[in-house]
Amino acid sequence: MLLRAFAKINLDLRVLGLRPDGYHEVRTILQTIDWFDEIRLDPSDTFSFSASQGPQTADNLVVRAVHEFERVAGLRVSARIHLTKNIPAGAGLGGGSADAAVVMLGLQRFCRRELNPTELLGALRSLGSDVPFFAVGGQAAGVGRGDEVIPVADAANYWIIVAEPGITIPTAEAYSWLTLPAKSNNIEGFCAQFLSGSGSEEWVNSFEAPVFRRFPELANIKDELLKSGAYHAALTGSGSAVFGRYRTQAQASQAARDLSKTFNVRLTKPLPRSEYFQRMIEN
Repeated sequence: MLLRAFAKINLDLRVLGLRPDGYHEVRTILQTIDWFDEIRLDPSDTFSFSASQGPQTADNLVVRAVHEFERVAGLRVSARIHLTKNIPAGAGLGGGSADAAVVMLGLQRFCRRELNPTELLGALRSLGSDVPFFAVGGQAAGVGRGDEVIPVADAANYWIIVAEPGITIPTAEAYSWLTLPAKSNNIEGFCAQFLSGSGSEEWVNSFEAPVFRRFPELANIKDELLKSGAYHAALTGSGSAVFGRYRTQAQASQAARDLSKTFNVRLTKPLPRSEYFQRMIEN
C-alpha cells in the first residue's frame, strides 16, 4: 500500500489566550496543498520502520501513530513501513502531522480494522493538535487547540508558491515569543470572512510579527512574493515557510522562475477535499 501525506498551509492563524488545559486557543483556516511525503506499507511478520531522513525511533510520529492504532484497535501491526520525506520539517507545513494521520487512516484498510469516529478522533488528537485536520483535508477551520476541525467549501482557483528558507523554528519556542490578545475572537465572525470571499487585507498570522523580528529574511521573502504578483502572502504556521497565492498558473510559474534565482521555491496548488482522499491511498 502506498500512502501520500499532503502538506498544508495556514491561510489565517490567530493565537488567543491560554486555555485551562495549558494549551493556546487558536482560530485558523487550513488548506491542503499538492506536496506530499510517501509512505510505503508492506506485509511483514513484525513491525519495522525506516525513513529517508529524520528520526527512525519511537519519537517519530509515524511510529507513535502505529502504536496508538494498535492500542485503540486492540491488535498488533505486522508491517514494514518506509517513509520518504519530501515536505521539509520544522517549516509550518504539517508534514509530520500529515504522516501520522495518513498512517492511522491507511492502517484501518491495511489491517481490516475500521475505528469508529470517536476512537479515530481521540487517537488523532493524542498525536498532536493539527493531526485531526489531515483526516478532513481540503479547506477547514480549526478551533480550540486547532484539533476541532470544521470543513468549509473548497476554493481551488489559484496557484501557490511556497518559499522554504531552510530555517527550523521550534513551535514551542515560537509560542513563547507571542504577545497574546486580551480577549478571544468570535468563531462565527471569524469564519464568516472566509465564506464571503473577503480580500487579502483581512488575512492574519499571529506569528508573523515575532518571527519576522527574529528572522528578517522571512519578511523579505513575503515582500518579494507580493512584488512578484501574489495577492496574498504569509507565513504558514509558526514558520519558517512563506507562501504566496496567485490568480493564474502563468503568473505563478513566472514568479517561481524569477524567485528561484534567490530562494528555494516550490510551485504547487491547493488540493480540494475530494482529490485529497482520491490520491491518499493506493493499493
